[in-house]
Amino acid sequence: MSGVDTVRGIAYQQAQGVLEAVGLLEEHTLGSVRVEGTDDAVDIELLARDGTLHHAIQVKVRAPDYTWGEGALLAVLKRWAVLPAAAHASFEFLTDGRLGPSGQRVQQALEAAAEGHTSPLAELLGVSVDDPVYVALGKASIRQDPYNTSALLVRAERQVAAMLPSARTEEDLREQATKAVDRLFRALFEYTSNSEPRLRKIDRSEIAALLGVPAEQPAALRWAAVRGRYLEAARSYIEKRAVTPTITDIHTRPPSVFRQHGRGREQALQVCELLSGSGPVVLAGRTGTGKSTAVRVLLQQGAADGRVVILVHAESYLPGRLAALTADGLAAVLQEACPTATGAQALSDSDVTLVIDGASEVAEPTRRALHQELLAPVSAGHGAGIVLVGRDVAALRDMLPSSLSPATYQMASLRYEQQVELVAKANAADGRSSASGTARAAVTVIDKALGDAAANPLLFSMALALLGKETVLEGRAGLYRAFIEQLAARSGAAGLSTVRTALGIVYARLLNEGRRYADVYEWHQLLDQSTAALRSVGLPAEVSALNEAARRCGLITSLGWEQTVVPMHDSFADYLAGAAHASGAEPLPSRLSAGDDQRMLFCAEIRGVDEATATLVARDLPFTAVALAGHDHRSLGQEAPHCVASLLCHLSPAQDQAVAMSRLKDGRVLALRPPGAVSGWVDEARALELARTSRTAVLQKEAGPLAVATRLWRQDLLTRLRQPATLTRQRPASGQTAQDALATHAEQTALATSRLIDLIAPPGHAARLAAQIGPLGLHAIIGSPEQDALGVHTPVDYQHSDNTVVHEAPGDSFPLPDAGWESSTTLEHLLDSSPAVTAARRVRQAVEALTAHSWLTP
Repeated sequence: MSGVDTVRGIAYQQAQGVLEAVGLLEEHTLGSVRVEGTDDAVDIELLARDGTLHHAIQVKVRAPDYTWGEGALLAVLKRWAVLPAAAHASFEFLTDGRLGPSGQRVQQALEAAAEGHTSPLAELLGVSVDDPVYVALGKASIRQDPYNTSALLVRAERQVAAMLPSARTEEDLREQATKAVDRLFRALFEYTSNSEPRLRKIDRSEIAALLGVPAEQPAALRWAAVRGRYLEAARSYIEKRAVTPTITDIHTRPPSVFRQHGRGREQALQVCELLSGSGPVVLAGRTGTGKSTAVRVLLQQGAADGRVVILVHAESYLPGRLAALTADGLAAVLQEACPTATGAQALSDSDVTLVIDGASEVAEPTRRALHQELLAPVSAGHGAGIVLVGRDVAALRDMLPSSLSPATYQMASLRYEQQVELVAKANAADGRSSASGTARAAVTVIDKALGDAAANPLLFSMALALLGKETVLEGRAGLYRAFIEQLAARSGAAGLSTVRTALGIVYARLLNEGRRYADVYEWHQLLDQSTAALRSVGLPAEVSALNEAARRCGLITSLGWEQTVVPMHDSFADYLAGAAHASGAEPLPSRLSAGDDQRMLFCAEIRGVDEATATLVARDLPFTAVALAGHDHRSLGQEAPHCVASLLCHLSPAQDQAVAMSRLKDGRVLALRPPGAVSGWVDEARALELARTSRTAVLQKEAGPLAVATRLWRQDLLTRLRQPATLTRQRPASGQTAQDALATHAEQTALATSRLIDLIAPPGHAARLAAQIGPLGLHAIIGSPEQDALGVHTPVDYQHSDNTVVHEAPGDSFPLPDAGWESSTTLEHLLDSSPAVTAARRVRQAVEALTAHSWLTP
């Protein structure tokens, strides 16, 4: 390790020590903290009030170019496991570095052990589950905390500020908190230097004295005392972080949601439906569909009904500090500092619902850390209810215990009637005609410009704000560009072109790490790098001026005490990054991840699709390739069949990827996949002959190679998902027979679904498709047969789960109240489709959710 890395490691460890010391004051069971533990395997020890070790932490930094592997991690874990305290204390390996593939397996094995799945960890260690080493490591975990020392100390300052006596101004409070944390930081250095373990221990009274705060939490700040004030404030809460403050209020009525796989898929539900169940909830929706608006409505409606809903932003989360994030949510509504201990107490309240907005849009290590914190309470059904909100339903599900199937909701699109109503309302507000005909004409203009994207509330709202302002609406990218220009004109911000490019470079680099936010120190560092890049090509740029202009027109804003820098709306980060790639200001990354789809689509819309872009997306984001293909207008030259075949190797797992193409007399192109052939152009007669025995697609002459590849992939999927119709219908006669029939059907469906995933998933992306489909098992309860005008039917309530369990409802208790079932149907309906047909339907729905609506409709 270099001298620089050594200093960085010491500073990082000390900052983590400060956070643990501050956190100790907010955990009543802890009495002291020891820095530099009694064994080399431990850097920080948290001791109970009786002096016994409660939790041990090993803190390590890692240079960005290196990762943690299985060997290094197991060496540390095993060294801890043989210590006497390992029998009763928990252990944590804490690092700012990345985990390599083998390191991720270690982390996943530890998480599985925490969920009760013993095999992965036992196999990794090569011991039985009764071995003392396994028993000790069953209480171990790996936490990645990539934040730098400055960001960690700012978090400590926020926690201390909530404990300090009230100051005259917020500026005074921040100054007092900074000085208090500095005193503690210096004191910990002095304690660390002592050779005697007993002299490296600092108790809660000493910590409190250094910080100038009470050693015990005052009664007035406990959750029981705060709860009533919070509810009162929440009823009228308006979040200061307006997502798009200059956009017309898109919701003339509260936003609606749909229950995925739920009762009546076409029925729009009120947002408060998210509070109706007893288990974890997932709310997903594409960017701009109104998720953040929905959860703010949920907070207010919940408070009006006497239900506590705490809204927090995942961007502000520090790994391992969910209680502090909860305290941030309380403070935002109360408009006063709130101790972390109060957040922890609220998390323990089963009448509280914690809503985590943007949960799937944070970096993967942060999502893993959230998963670890949610694992125990959610699995046990203890404490606050959890609602995870984000774009990616698969990523959201993965943050919850695998043993549970969350109630999953999707945001509803903007309907035509709502669009007309919104235009009429906007016209009336601006003194224009609110007549229905005028409003419908405006909706037609927006629909023509945006196509299907007009159903997106944010995009429709932006287009509506630009109508009548001599702006030509040209697609999504053109809409964002025009809207940003309008923001700059209204605010008087200068140098917009430079600001837009600089922010694009910054957001592209942040997206390379899986996020769209940065702490204030990193933000200025990235902005400095982007201005240097602009100056190198002759463009004058200065950090403070760019930052001021971006804030003035609202493109960036700050979040929470730490002043985390975030975009006006996450989609603006995607647009700016995509524009930077399109202009060549920032190169495309060598690898893409699930959250990169929108920046790639913006890039393609602006500059089109070249071979490198098509290959990159087909390889890393194959499902996004369907949308990207619409921007591929390359001519189909001599090498086009080989190019299409190369792209198909990333999209389809089929072995024979040869492609034959022919230009028809009317200019259209016929593409085929003849088995055993060689890729190339053929004449029309030969193409028509091959079409008799090959999967084919006919495309317009403007289609590019990626469009051809995705169309052939679609034909392949349709063929593989096509299932014969069910010939016979099952009609079980008795209760036990019905249970057995449904259980067998569910198990066979799960098996058929797994086979289909393996058969059709793009190479390397089976896990992505499986995550979108969700659990393959079934938990169901069968009611008694009922007679109506259509005959006899047997009601069933069910939800998908990891395993299959079917019960008969006891007596007349069907349906069970508040059981949290995701769907209600009849036994006959479930059994009328064969397992193969049911499996194909689930896979088809998942593929369409990942690509485009009705893409696989024949």
